[in-house]
Amino acid sequence: MHILSDMGHGWHNIINANGISITIVGMLLVFFSLSIISLIIASMPHFLKIVERYFPEEEEEFAKKGVKAVSETEVVAAISAALCHNMKSSN
Repeated sequence: MHILSDMGHGWHNIINANGISITIVGMLLVFFSLSIISLIIASMPHFLKIVERYFPEEEEEFAKKGVKAVSETEVVAAISAALCHNMKSSN
């Protein structure tokens, strides 16, 4: 401990340079900043409801796009064909 006091490190230097008050102000600044961020995140759903009133999201209708209902056997056949084609092209 004697080595540190010779180099100018010690509690007396912290007290003389207002280190404790600077530390407390810094901690309070971080605390309040994080509190404000937390409040903004918590109020985001309410804010988005207000925005949605003025800018409603358009509903997409998939039935008009011509999406075809596919059975499970057709999906299995398509996957098998793709795997078979992949194995033939790699050999």
